[in-house]
Amino acid sequence: MPSRTLRLASFDVGTDDLRWWAPQILDRYPDGFYDMHQQLFADVRDKSLPEDLGGVELDGVELVKYEPRKFHYPSAGELSELDGIVISGSANAAYDLDDWVVHLRDVIQTYHQQQIRLSGFSFAPQIVAQALGGNVEKSPTGTELSVVTLQLTPSAQEYFRTERSAYNIHVHHNDGVTKLPPGAISLGTSGVTEHLGWILGSHILVFSGHPEYSRDPWVLEQMMQVERRDHLVPAQLIDFGLRELWNPTDYIWQTQQQLRFFMGQFASS
Repeated sequence: MPSRTLRLASFDVGTDDLRWWAPQILDRYPDGFYDMHQQLFADVRDKSLPEDLGGVELDGVELVKYEPRKFHYPSAGELSELDGIVISGSANAAYDLDDWVVHLRDVIQTYHQQQIRLSGFSFAPQIVAQALGGNVEKSPTGTELSVVTLQLTPSAQEYFRTERSAYNIHVHHNDGVTKLPPGAISLGTSGVTEHLGWILGSHILVFSGHPEYSRDPWVLEQMMQVERRDHLVPAQLIDFGLRELWNPTDYIWQTQQQLRFFMGQFASS
């Protein structure tokens, strides 16, 4: 049976937000999203059989941390040794004009031209869409948070080679992709957000769902409590989110598909 180790770049663009938003999260995860993603991939690998990963024995997932907010990116040599890139969530908007956001969009355009595998969560589908000719704006339906059911599009079902028509995952976003980049296909909808992630060729797979929150809903609970305290999100929506927060999700399935993507198992669409 074939076996391999994945080596991925972790583009952490969200941990700095936690320092002012919910610093208590850093007591549990001192390196923020980098720690959350390390634990996520290790947990899913331990819970997966080779048949869950397309018949491959996954020896491990090594994450190498980079910080685009500090203009810290892989060198050409480092990039050649990676299986792909994971982009974290962020409190920034994909259409912001902050220097680091503009530069990240430029870098994403270059990676797209080079067919570098790009994936990630929440901010990832937004920043990649904005970089590649799509459009991101404030969600017309407002903030969406906690556990949602994502209805997979037929094209996404074909891409993943699954009969599964839906899955549950945690989300937390104020913005949404309102126009996909040319050639992209939608992952699916929650009925509130039109595109809860999307796919382009065999080198881009980006999710709105946060599997790291699904693995440890306490993280999102801390964020929502701050949003209630500071009146950032309507209290009624926070109440709903907290009621739904601990419902079971399919984060393991989503992450297994992400690992298969990085192993190159999905053909170009």
